[in-house]
Amino acid sequence: TSQPLANLLGGFVVRSLALLGLAMALGGLIGTTLGLLGALWRGKGVSLALILCSIVGISAPSFLLGMLLQFFEILFYRSTGISLLPVGGFGWDEHLVLPVLVLMARPLAQVARLSHAEFTTILTEDYVRTARAKGVPERRIWIRHVLPNAAITILTAMGTSLRFSLSSLPVVEFLFGWPGMGRAMLEMLRT
Repeated sequence: TSQPLANLLGGFVVRSLALLGLAMALGGLIGTTLGLLGALWRGKGVSLALILCSIVGISAPSFLLGMLLQFFEILFYRSTGISLLPVGGFGWDEHLVLPVLVLMARPLAQVARLSHAEFTTILTEDYVRTARAKGVPERRIWIRHVLPNAAITILTAMGTSLRFSLSSLPVVEFLFGWPGMGRAMLEMLRT
């Protein structure tokens, strides 16, 4: 086309970064919450279930997860006649749900697993037990001791998950028909 390259790439980059940013933010937030709940309920079945689900989430390839989500959506539509979510296309509405779920799986599982281990370790540390013995309010213990120490591990897990999400982005965009940089790159390689 006769358009400048910056004009063509601008829209692709924004769509890809929005998809990736939303998936990483939700994966980090939900993963941290699940890790925290698993650490608080350690010794129960919830903790073991969290670990097993996180191993599956880390191990599942994004193309398989994407195809399974599309398959079950189509199967649900054929059996009930109700369309829950679109299985492809672009839109800033429900079109985001399935691609974000696929891109969010790895960061969510990685953050949940590592934050569970970190919160479990921190909650049994001497400085936390000492603060509780001194009568420091539980909220202050969490704000001053637990969360800052766990943040290092959580941010590291987010960083390592980002590279896997970046490598999955072209496949997810192609699979769901999302017009972003990854899909454009795959189409350029094909021609």
